[in-house]
Amino acid sequence: MVISLTLSVVLWTNPANYRTNKQTAQSPQTQQMIKPRQYVYTPVQAIHTNADGSQQIMVNKLVNTVTEVKKTMRNYQKPKIKTLSKNSKVDYFRIANQTDSIMLNYSDTVSMRAVNYIVKNRFRKLPNYKINRIILPTNNSTKLYLLYDKNFTVYEVDVKKHSLKSLNKVLKMDMRTQPASFKLLNNIPTVYVTTAVQMQPYKYLIDRQSDDYYVSRLLNTQDSTNVSVKRRKNMTIYGDQSSLQLTFNSNNRMAEFSDFRPNKNRRNLTSAINDSYKNVTKLGLPMDNVRFFSYDAKNRTIMYRTYVEGFPIFRANGFGTVSTRTLNSSAQRTRFSLDNPEVPLPSNKGYVSLPSTETMLKRLERGGYDIKEISKVRLGYTWKKDSTSPLLIDLNPEWYVYFNKQWRSYTSLMNQY
Repeated sequence: MVISLTLSVVLWTNPANYRTNKQTAQSPQTQQMIKPRQYVYTPVQAIHTNADGSQQIMVNKLVNTVTEVKKTMRNYQKPKIKTLSKNSKVDYFRIANQTDSIMLNYSDTVSMRAVNYIVKNRFRKLPNYKINRIILPTNNSTKLYLLYDKNFTVYEVDVKKHSLKSLNKVLKMDMRTQPASFKLLNNIPTVYVTTAVQMQPYKYLIDRQSDDYYVSRLLNTQDSTNVSVKRRKNMTIYGDQSSLQLTFNSNNRMAEFSDFRPNKNRRNLTSAINDSYKNVTKLGLPMDNVRFFSYDAKNRTIMYRTYVEGFPIFRANGFGTVSTRTLNSSAQRTRFSLDNPEVPLPSNKGYVSLPSTETMLKRLERGGYDIKEISKVRLGYTWKKDSTSPLLIDLNPEWYVYFNKQWRSYTSLMNQY
C-alpha cells in the first residue's frame, strides 16, 4: 500500500492525435524515458507517527510526499551503522512506531545499495544489509534507523548533526492523511488502514508499442544477423537462430524476451537488482511511474509495476508492467506489457470507498478463506479495457491480497462465494 502525488499532465482529447504526435516527435533517446535507479528503486510510502503515537499515511495533493522526504536525505555526513537488535519484535516495533518520526516503506526487501541511491552515495561504505523500511526521527538530527522485516532486525545509523528544518517542513504541507497502524499480519510487519479509504478511479490513455519496435531494440545485435519469424494462432515468435527469442501474444498484448547467452548467475539480492535493471532498460519502456515491486528469491524473479496516485496497478492475471527472471547461467527471461498507462484523462466517476484492512480481512474470513494464507495486502488499481477505445483503459480502486502465493483481488475472492 503506497502513497504518491496527484499527477499534473496535459490532457489530450483525441487519442489518435496523441498517438501520431508521440510517434513522430520523439527521438529514440526520449522514447526510452529510462529513470535512474534512485527513482525505480525507491520507497513507495510515507507514514508519520505523531507525538501522541497516532499514525497516518501521508498524501499531498500537489507533490510526491516520498520524494519530498527523500530530498532531505542527501547531506548525511560521516555515517556509521550498528545492529541495535535482532529477532526482537518488541525492539523492532519500538523503533518502527516511535513518536515524532517518519517511516519510509519499500514495497519489498532491498539491499543497502538501493538505499545508497537515494542518499547521494553517502552510504557507499556501509555494509550491504537487506532492509525494508527507513525510520527518520523528526526530533533527532544525528540518527536514523533501517529495519529488516524477516528477522526483525533494527540497524541504527549515526550521522553528523544536520538540520531537521526541511524534514519538518514536509509535515506542514497540505496533507490528505489516511489513519493507519503498523503491526503484524501473520507474523509479517504490515501497514493497516484503520478506516475506510476514499480512492479516485481513473481513465488512462495508454502508450501502445508495436512488435517491430521491440524486435529492433532486442534482436538487433552483432550476434543476431538472421532473424526468423514463426506464427502460431495468437503467438508470433522471432528468433536469431542461436541465443535470442522474442515472443508476442496478440490476445493479452504481452511479450517475453528470452536471452540464452551466458550470464553471471549470481544469487544475491544486489546482483539480481543490478541485472534486472540492465534488462529492463534494454526495453525502452516509459518508466516515469514504474517502481520496483517485489523480489522472489526462490525463482529469482523481480516484478515492477506502474504506480498511479501512488498505488500499484494489477492486471487480471496479477501481472504488473515488467518482470525479469534468471533461470540459470545461460538463460534469462524478461516478460513485459506492450501497453502501458501514460496520460490520465478526466473521469466523471466519484471517489470509491474501500473498507479498512481489518474489515476486508474479516469479510474474507467469513467468506471461508483462511486468513493465515494471506502474507501481504495492498491497495491498488485493477486494469480494465475501456469499451470506447482500444487506446483507453479504466483503473478501478481495489484491495489486493497475496493469497496462496499469488495476487488476488478482494472482489474476485468474494465473488467466488
